[in-house]
Amino acid sequence: MSITLVVSESDPASKSMSIYLEKEKRFVPTQQNDILFSNLYKNILLYKSKNSLLFTNNLENKFPNSEVFIFLSKHQSNSKFPTLTCHFTGNFENNRYGGNPYELGISYPSLQKIYLQHLNEIKEKLYPFAITIEATHHGPTSIKKPIMFVEIGSTEKEWGNITIASLICDCILSAISNPINHQKKIGIGIGGTHYGSKFNNIIINSDIAMGHISSKYNLCNVNEDLLNQMITKCHEKITHIILDKKGLGNEKQRIFGLIKDTGLDILKI
Repeated sequence: MSITLVVSESDPASKSMSIYLEKEKRFVPTQQNDILFSNLYKNILLYKSKNSLLFTNNLENKFPNSEVFIFLSKHQSNSKFPTLTCHFTGNFENNRYGGNPYELGISYPSLQKIYLQHLNEIKEKLYPFAITIEATHHGPTSIKKPIMFVEIGSTEKEWGNITIASLICDCILSAISNPINHQKKIGIGIGGTHYGSKFNNIIINSDIAMGHISSKYNLCNVNEDLLNQMITKCHEKITHIILDKKGLGNEKQRIFGLIKDTGLDILKI
């Protein structure tokens, strides 16, 4: 499988991960200075974008042979707690953070699951960083290949931590250097908080992988079209709809009505 890692020259966490990949994993420029290659990982390219990652589009034209794009990014939060996150892209409404309104990117649940498993295997080394998924948000959304954001948060101190950057890169490289073990059970998540602790627990402690997730905050925008995108815009076949039953708020009955005829297994957690 051919994969492109995407970093931004304007993103400090991107730069930390890029420094490690270039110095320790021997990624060197090709004839195009913004595309790097390593003899250690012949199925992987590193692309150094001059744009914000949120607005880095048309990658399938620049990299027609790449099957997956993994964006190496900073994460920001109001709590400023040290956090390692990953998520898929998409907008459930108008959004000034890249991508098209009401459009989801393509998810790759089994890839995310494998990456999170690698992180959890070394969680003692990563302390005090929290390890978590995020609900689907921001761009880019129009790339026709799977996209996953891998992020280091939440302040300049963490973004510049080369030790953490190296561990994250090692986990990603381990996840993508071997064939992906595709799960038979693939879910989408509906409800709960942005950091989806219940869905995170499902990924780590069950045989289910998770694709797009709509948090409680976005449920008012989830209509038939967006539900269909959550199901179809996935590299794998969705088999389950997983509901955070206490995290549906006032949209509970409407969501029940929306999902009842999908033919998918419904799991309430």
